[in-house]
Amino acid sequence: MDPLNVAFTRQQSLYQALAERQIQERRLELARLQEQMATGRRVNRPSDDPGAYTRSQALRRLAQRYDQHERTLTIGRAWLTATEDALSTLVDLFNSAYEEGVRMATDTASTADRATTADVLEQRLQAVLDQLNARHNGEYLFAGTRTTTQPFQLSGGTVVYNGNDQTRLLEIAPGLQIAINLTGNDVWEVDENGDSVTDFTITEAWQDLIDALRADDTTQIQNAMARVEAARDHLLDRIAQVGETSRRLSMAETELQDARLRLESQRSDLEDADFAEIAVKLQRNQLSLEATLQVTSRLLQTSLLNYLAP
Repeated sequence: MDPLNVAFTRQQSLYQALAERQIQERRLELARLQEQMATGRRVNRPSDDPGAYTRSQALRRLAQRYDQHERTLTIGRAWLTATEDALSTLVDLFNSAYEEGVRMATDTASTADRATTADVLEQRLQAVLDQLNARHNGEYLFAGTRTTTQPFQLSGGTVVYNGNDQTRLLEIAPGLQIAINLTGNDVWEVDENGDSVTDFTITEAWQDLIDALRADDTTQIQNAMARVEAARDHLLDRIAQVGETSRRLSMAETELQDARLRLESQRSDLEDADFAEIAVKLQRNQLSLEATLQVTSRLLQTSLLNYLAP
């Protein structure tokens, strides 16, 4: 072959390889920008920005922990709501018993009236036990950690507690655990003097009033009413305790929401695309690609369609 022809052929091959590489680079860049526009994300894979990708993945893992804490908060809140409902019903029952005691402690109440009221309270004792054995999602609220065991039973005329004194701890924030339950003894036992010694149980207070009514003894009824009133106040204190725990959950939820907002802002700064900037780059790259194709076509005197083919 003529040496001039050989040189021309080699030069033409060099131009063609260079042109194909430039076209391929522009098409890849164009595809990358189109992907950013479609996903709204500047970083879709490690090669887009290794440093930003690593940091954003760490933030995603932290967000997953926040998701778990939010689910835990929801569980805790539902448990506390069920607990408060059961305690409120107990308070209503003891208020009712106290009112019956007031009515029967007067001299106008007959022996028959007191006996009838004692029968009524005897029947309502089961309602008290039902609330002490209240459940939430199949678990007993006041059984400690023995949530599948019925905590209170009436045995031989005496109420016994079969739960334990363990608390249920939930992690509501990184490194922060909170007890969401009241044990059976927390609810059942009354420390009237604040000396950490149980003076009586709420069911004993209830039974005392029944016994006093059956004894038809006004003084005994009045003494029993004092215990019923103390039992009611004890239950109100437990409701306040639940309310304080709910308040702590609300504070944790607020802090968690604030932390999530900060995290989302950091993640957005790392990952999210600037649509206006991408639009400009898209237009610029599209024009550049078209110009490259036209120039290449003229130089190589070949068909533009050959370069557009995949």
